[in-house]
Amino acid sequence: MARVPSLSIDDARIPPLTAGEATGLKHCFLRDLAATIGVAVDSGRAEGVVVFTPGRAESLLRELVPKNFKIFPQRGETPGEVLSNAVEDLLSRGFPAVCLVNSDSPTVPRSILEVAIESLSRPGDCMVLGALDHGGYYLIGLKEGHRDLFERVSSNTANIVSHTTARAAAIGLKVEMLPPWYEVKDARGLNRLCKELLRHDSRDAHIAPYTSQYLATLIETYGAEYLSPDLLRQA
Repeated sequence: MARVPSLSIDDARIPPLTAGEATGLKHCFLRDLAATIGVAVDSGRAEGVVVFTPGRAESLLRELVPKNFKIFPQRGETPGEVLSNAVEDLLSRGFPAVCLVNSDSPTVPRSILEVAIESLSRPGDCMVLGALDHGGYYLIGLKEGHRDLFERVSSNTANIVSHTTARAAAIGLKVEMLPPWYEVKDARGLNRLCKELLRHDSRDAHIAPYTSQYLATLIETYGAEYLSPDLLRQA
């Protein structure tokens, strides 16, 4: 199983956080997502991999993720090139299947990752896809490169999920959809994250513990209204 950070971890922007606060939060995202993936790694059902933007991030990543995770540089300029190259690079290293997971979605449940692994373990070619609420996806799993899926995918592609499923249909590739989820890249996503992790009736106190603690510290410093107006109304 491979994870592709959608931004360099030292180039984080999540309004209303400062650049330093957003970077610290991104580090927590990586720790929590790596821990979720690590359960599958420890069970022997997957291997943990980080595909990252080359540069000074490598030494920091080795501090943030478990020591048994492999770390490889990503290649490509556009999102489509980065995703396609990541799939092909990892398959060429002998992985029978690859799951690329968005590092901006730190609360993706372990159960969803287990479904993706199970789907990719069955005979026959397929694509596993988890949609975001704005038309992107937080997870894509493949057994073959299928570069056609990523053609003309850029930061300006309006609905990447629709584009990708249409390309899959054109080549006759079976698609298995996972439950939808969300990512945290703006104030709206941050507000939703705070509501999920910090509300009094939170569904699981063990979800994303690093992220939860970091958010709680920010709220203690600035107040709930700094991060999440909705959380303030629920208090």
